[in-house]
Amino acid sequence: MRVFIIDTTNMGPELQGGLIGVVGSVFPSAEEKKECVETVSRYATDGWAIAADPHTPIGRLAALTAETACVPFVGLGRVAQLGGPVVGATSAGLSQRQLL
Repeated sequence: MRVFIIDTTNMGPELQGGLIGVVGSVFPSAEEKKECVETVSRYATDGWAIAADPHTPIGRLAALTAETACVPFVGLGRVAQLGGPVVGATSAGLSQRQLL
């Protein structure tokens, strides 16, 4: 699993506490799932928003963990993961945002 920090300088106030992105393998092991929950929980406790692709196993787990912690979740689409500029709408009601 990889965790990366996303610059939120030009994003809305709900993301100014920080935003981390989470990407994992297609078939995550139990250890990778545990690492995801622990990592997302640690950042969420500090008020960070979470970004991941909710169509992947690790992304769904990150989304559920963010929701449980009551922090914003930004759903990344496949285009964004491949370097595209679009981040999709989220369950937290955030509008589409530009990463670049």
